[in-house]
Amino acid sequence: MQVFSVTSGKGGVGKTNIICNLAVELGRRGQRVLLIDCDLGLANVDIVMGFKPKANLYQLLQGEATLEEVLIEGAPNVTVLPATSGIREMTRITDEQFLSLMTSLNSLERDFDVVLLDTGAGIGDNVLYFNTAAQEILVVSTPEPTSITDAYAIMKVLSQSYQVKRFNLLVNRARSRKDAVKVYRYLTTVADQYLDVAIDFFGHVVADDAVSKAVMERKTFLDAFGDSPAAGCIRDLAEEVMRRREARPPSGNMQLFWRRMFQQGAD
Repeated sequence: MQVFSVTSGKGGVGKTNIICNLAVELGRRGQRVLLIDCDLGLANVDIVMGFKPKANLYQLLQGEATLEEVLIEGAPNVTVLPATSGIREMTRITDEQFLSLMTSLNSLERDFDVVLLDTGAGIGDNVLYFNTAAQEILVVSTPEPTSITDAYAIMKVLSQSYQVKRFNLLVNRARSRKDAVKVYRYLTTVADQYLDVAIDFFGHVVADDAVSKAVMERKTFLDAFGDSPAAGCIRDLAEEVMRRREARPPSGNMQLFWRRMFQQGAD
């Protein structure tokens, strides 16, 4: 099992759209994927993937639903643990709730190859806890200056407060790969100057009208517009995930993952 978080300093950069499409493509490649919607108060994985949850994470933590009732098939080989929207209590879950969640998910350790965490945006506690529990952190930025600044900010906080020293940059809505690499070079230049971290270029997704059209249809753009430029970029990202899984064998297990997350939350 390998755990990837997808996060951003700024909201609205397309993070959820990327992770949902990446999950679908990995599922098509035979990977058993668990996609966890970690944007606990403003969840929208269900909207992007076009399903209606039978139950959600809030009900699980409240003891109103079992794990089996909450988990739902989002696509072939893709299981989703949906969160919820508009419930203020979910913006900061308690230590006891972390433990309850860890206990519930221990049994899934052998069921999945890849776990994808769709975190919220910003530097709130929940966002930071989920990121520090992941083995690979994918920071999403667009070429906009505000997005780049906020991507740097979340790396700074994770580095200085949680000793995270390696990040992956994923540039969304780029005009081209060259445009995305410019963002990467700028961020690495600044990070080399002020932060003791390493940033890898994970890939990019081009600006593409097919993305917003697919959202309106409540479908992933891989399903709705499989020949689109953005869909091609997602296939490249899936290749990178597969390459990293081969190069860096998964370490730990589901129980270790959730224990790490709980320990971060308890600090």
